[in-house]
Formats: sequence, C-alpha cells, structure tokens
Amino acid sequence: MRFKSLLVVLCVGVVGACSSAVSDGDPGVRAVGEHFLLYGGPEIEIALGVGYAAGHVGEEFLLLGASFAGVNSGKLTVVDRAGISVQTPDRQTIPLLSQAGYLEAYGKLNAAARRAEVTAPTALDSRPTRRPCGDWFFRVPTKGLTRDVLSFPSVEVCDGILYFHVPGGVQSGRWIFEARLEDSVIEIPFVLE
Repeated sequence: MRFKSLLVVLCVGVVGACSSAVSDGDPGVRAVGEHFLLYGGPEIEIALGVGYAAGHVGEEFLLLGASFAGVNSGKLTVVDRAGISVQTPDRQTIPLLSQAGYLEAYGKLNAAARRAEVTAPTALDSRPTRRPCGDWFFRVPTKGLTRDVLSFPSVEVCDGILYFHVPGGVQSGRWIFEARLEDSVIEIPFVLE
C-alpha cells in the first residue's frame, strides 16, 4: 500500500530542513529529508527512496524505492534494466537484479518489499498531468510479464522497488545509484549508516 499524499506532504514540509545524504556539487540532485533524493535533468526525473536500505545495512539485498518520469513532451524516455546499477562504497558495481533472480529470491524479498514500499517515493506521480505506467522491471509470480526496457512519455511515471543482490551484504558508506540513458548517465549518491 502506498501513502502518496502523506509523502507529498512530507516532501513539501521538509525541503531543506534535514541533513542531506547527497554530497555537495552533484548536479541536478537534491535531498528532500534524510532518505529521499530527487534528480531533475533534461531527459528524466528520478525520485529515490533510501530509507528502507538505511535501516537494513548488512542484509543480502539492497532495496531502493524509485520513480522515473519522462520530461521531454516530444520524446519517449527509455530506461533499460541493463543501464541501472549501484556502486558500493568499495567501488563494486552491482547490476539491477534480473527477473529470474527476483523470482528465485522472492520468498526472501516479498515481506521486505512490502515494508520498503512505505518509504518508496511517489511524489512524481502526484502531479495532475501524470499517470502511472503499467510496466515495471519486476513482477511477482503469476502476476503478468515484466519488461527489460521501459519507455514512457512525459505524462507517465513508472515506480516501484529496485532490487540489487549484494554479495557479502549491504555495507555502510557512500553509494551511487546509476542510470545510463540514451543521452546521459545519471548518478545519485546516497549514504547508508
């Protein structure tokens, strides 16, 4: 269950009031509270929720709440599963979990995903001109097909939980979420303590 209106109120109420998880000088990235980051660029807007991850350091899987929204009204925004990764504090690159990997770990991830959804960002789809898209990278067993490439116009927002298998467990320190798009590479740094 999502708490969209609560998150929107929270976002409006805390802008600039909490310490930032983003290092100074990261273009297009701003912190909204302690565990919520927004990126706005020429191709895409990304909202990233790291609250669940911050409370689960040491676990085998990193779960991040994410919303992607297209910006250019004349062009589709394309996000490929292969272009999404995180960089660990010790500089390892971890790709987004595959659908097969997700299904294999579903028993471990199901309850965690429900808890992570409470802290997932939904601010991008609260705008009156936005509508949610029906596609996402992960699907629970027997609930339809998933896609490896999402393409959506500026009036749509795709959101959900992103899963990363972290060998040795999620560690404290500075992480970087990375999305490689057609014309750019977006990096959103965040800190887990």
